[in-house]
Amino acid sequence: MQTIPASTRVLSNQPRSIRMFGSGSQVASGPAGVALRRAAVIVDSRSRRGIRGRVVTRAAQRPEPPRAFSTDLSDNQNLESLMEREAQPAVQTEADLKQKQAEARANQPDNNYPVTTGQLIGSTPLLDLSQYSLNEKVKIFAKCEYLNPSGSIKDRIAQHIIGQAEASGELKPGMTVVAATSGNTGAAIAMACALRGYDYIVITNEKTSKEKVDAMRAYGGEVIVSPSGVAPDHPDHYQNIENRLCAENPGTYYGVDQYNNPYNAEAYEATLGPEIWRQTSGDVTHFVAGGSTGGTVSGTGRYLKSENADVRVVMADPKGSVFWDHVVKGVSADDVCVSKSWEMEGVGKDSIPGCFDINVIDGMVRGNDEDAFAMCREVAANDGLLLGGSAGLNLHAARVLSGEVDDGSVIVTVFPDNGVKYLSKIYNDSWLESKGLEGAAEGNGAVSPDVDEKEHDSRIHWKPEIVTRQEQAAAAAAAAAAAVEGHHLLTEEQTEAELKFLEDIAPKLVRYHRESIGGAERVHSRLQSPDDLAETFAAAGVPLDLADGAPVDELALDAAVQAVMDNSVRSSHPLFLNQLYSGVDPVALAGDWLASALNANVHTFEVAPVLTEIEKAVLAKTARMWLQPTLGSAAQTPSHDGLIVPGGSLANMYSLLLARDRVDPDARNRGTTMELVAFCSEQSHYSFRKSAMVMGIGMDNMVKVKCDADGAMIAEELEKEVLAAKARGAVPFYVGTTAGSTVLGAFDDYHGCADVCKRHGLWMHVDGAWGGAAALSPARRSVLDGFEKADSFCWNPHKMLGLPLQCSIFVTKQPGSLAKANAAKADYLFQPDKNNAGADLGDRTIQCGRKADALKIWLSWKHRGDKGWSDMVDRSFGLAEEVERMILERENRDGSFVLAAHAQCANVGFWYVPPRLRPFKHAGASANQLTEIGFVAPKLKDRMQREGDAMIGFQPIDSMNLPNFFRLVLPNSRHLSKQMLSDMLDRMDEMGKNL
Repeated sequence: MQTIPASTRVLSNQPRSIRMFGSGSQVASGPAGVALRRAAVIVDSRSRRGIRGRVVTRAAQRPEPPRAFSTDLSDNQNLESLMEREAQPAVQTEADLKQKQAEARANQPDNNYPVTTGQLIGSTPLLDLSQYSLNEKVKIFAKCEYLNPSGSIKDRIAQHIIGQAEASGELKPGMTVVAATSGNTGAAIAMACALRGYDYIVITNEKTSKEKVDAMRAYGGEVIVSPSGVAPDHPDHYQNIENRLCAENPGTYYGVDQYNNPYNAEAYEATLGPEIWRQTSGDVTHFVAGGSTGGTVSGTGRYLKSENADVRVVMADPKGSVFWDHVVKGVSADDVCVSKSWEMEGVGKDSIPGCFDINVIDGMVRGNDEDAFAMCREVAANDGLLLGGSAGLNLHAARVLSGEVDDGSVIVTVFPDNGVKYLSKIYNDSWLESKGLEGAAEGNGAVSPDVDEKEHDSRIHWKPEIVTRQEQAAAAAAAAAAAVEGHHLLTEEQTEAELKFLEDIAPKLVRYHRESIGGAERVHSRLQSPDDLAETFAAAGVPLDLADGAPVDELALDAAVQAVMDNSVRSSHPLFLNQLYSGVDPVALAGDWLASALNANVHTFEVAPVLTEIEKAVLAKTARMWLQPTLGSAAQTPSHDGLIVPGGSLANMYSLLLARDRVDPDARNRGTTMELVAFCSEQSHYSFRKSAMVMGIGMDNMVKVKCDADGAMIAEELEKEVLAAKARGAVPFYVGTTAGSTVLGAFDDYHGCADVCKRHGLWMHVDGAWGGAAALSPARRSVLDGFEKADSFCWNPHKMLGLPLQCSIFVTKQPGSLAKANAAKADYLFQPDKNNAGADLGDRTIQCGRKADALKIWLSWKHRGDKGWSDMVDRSFGLAEEVERMILERENRDGSFVLAAHAQCANVGFWYVPPRLRPFKHAGASANQLTEIGFVAPKLKDRMQREGDAMIGFQPIDSMNLPNFFRLVLPNSRHLSKQMLSDMLDRMDEMGKNL
């Protein structure tokens, strides 16, 4: 392309010139079909500044020639006024031209300087081709994507995919980029590799034009041409060659995989869609594009619909391509097949690619080769533009669409590439004749008046559910009006059917629980990925996706319940030893069902009188459990405050809230102005740090204190950290101790920590979510010695007692402290002059909605009594000690297992050692041995999950130099025996021998 000097006179009768209108016109000449791009800034040699303008091609004696809009059309410009302004007479004199150029320079933005090759990508002009519309009141615009530097729309995805691959580390310097392509992507990838310094291999097929193949080679890489027309699963299919090359060269070849790469559609969603929206000032009503990868139509359509849900996306497809059957006839992606071949390149497909999003498509237009090529020839003859075949198909589809849409519609399509690449085909009469397409040479791309007389369906096929916003609003209003009619929303039959479903489901749930605790079923039904689960549920007739407007299928309810049970982990199984919750106490489960049936919010006494008093009874029992050495003693319940809360994490945060309120009571209104510092152990639960983050204290101000070899916080180290915080001017205010740490089951030194807290005026909290249940056992309570000195305490009965999630209890010695710290005085709930106003619990909490979680433990405690809970705790602690004994016995016998952490609470840690790594001794192990043993637990757990055997967690502790080890926990000891645990270890040894 050549720039014409400013002194050159522009004559209106130059048929091959491109005339520039608007602020700062520029003029350039070039071959027909190649127009100046807005992003390709023309540099004036005298000023080194770009000259902005809008491209308008000259048509052959037509009253309304095609017009190209500037890419920087602002959102507040009206499309029609812009078009009227663009239609003004051309600049005819040198003086006028100089004046316009001066105006352009005066208004030039500062960033309009010479650009790099990569910056030429995108921002293509929007060409007005409304003269091809079948309705003079419907506009047709086309994005000139052939003006991208490699000559096609595919520069957008090449730049984005390569850039994202570099950012993610998938593509590194020295690697080779491999891409399967029908043509344009190959040249675009080749250009992108040239810009970034990568070698590349492009695989295409024999259908691709010589011009495209030559372009791919021109950038200096390798091109492989595979046979055309082979089945998608054939090893010589060009996509499969890419896959094979990458599989054979892992780490050295990067596969673009344009047909399935999510960055494909993302590139268009990020660039082409916004450009169209901006250039039409949001007036676009329809978007038309063909598909090969499906990325253009999916990504662009998705963006336009995000701006206006009423934008309709119409896909153009060659006759024979599989998209038509997939979208119009509903043929599954696995069952589609090509019905006939076609000559158009870069559009249509023989399989459904992963990039294609069928949900974006509203309608389809099918065209044949003659439609597309005749359109190309017509545009060449009338408007001096050489278009590629896919562009011809798109314009043909837009023309068909223009005859069916409402007046005032604005149709936008894309011209992916130009006809220079097809001079030997589309623009060669001999080639057209050889393919039986001689009719296209006549250049008549008009739509037949009676489409049914043609050999193909050249008409719009809309999805049946397509409705306008106005129609949706009217339907919604009618439905809303109907909803308030009648005595009931549902009929008596519908209500009875739902109650019958509820009645029938209860026995199924009891059966599921019975099978789970029996231990005969698999712990893990089947190891599945998220995609696998989606397929499983779809096959069961109950898709996981809650599709918009999906039909109601009452018969699917039973299938849905069964599918959920069949594909879930049985956490009540005796060998679910993975997390600190397990088992479901049947009586507590009944309490959970009862709470759901009552559906009462335990925030005010007036709506939940019984449940409020039950919660208070549970809190009083917990206070006695914490502060009285012997449960059942005659002493009165100690003064306390408390709440049932949804999980131990929130229980810990409540303790922080009370501690902050004590040290800085005004913080609840103005926010804290102090640099508050809190402390917890290295082995404490991560919720302490999360609470500090949520409360604005900051995770860096939740200081982790060193632990001893058992994982217990060292009181002396705590005091060092407190003094260090004071020395830097911070305000220590809180210490979170742990009773039964998550990994090791450690119990902190409560006496020592309490002494530190007393000396420095700190709030002391005991997180007993896991090990706090030891207070229920006279035999095990000693591990908690000194915890009664704390200011607050929490524990989770849903852990060691096996209650249904969630059931967590927080108590403090400070009556009234919760309301003082948390009350917000909601006048519509907590009126002081209502009945029993003082009985409300809600203003103590940071929640409003509160489920009656106290009911399950209250009911179960009534059934089991103190002795029943004590037996549960003793069994869990005792079985953990038995596992430790079994591990040590095997360690001494054959070295198959090695103890990593001795039994504490109901935890025990161990390594399984495959024969090839025996003997393994942690003390004195080399770095290589530690690395190797760290790989074993993840691999063995994977095998166990696939077998449906026991589920046991694993993790490392870097601070103790412990690589991945199995962390066996025993929250579900009710149906677990020493023999079951011994047999499990034997199976682990059998499954892991060849690791």
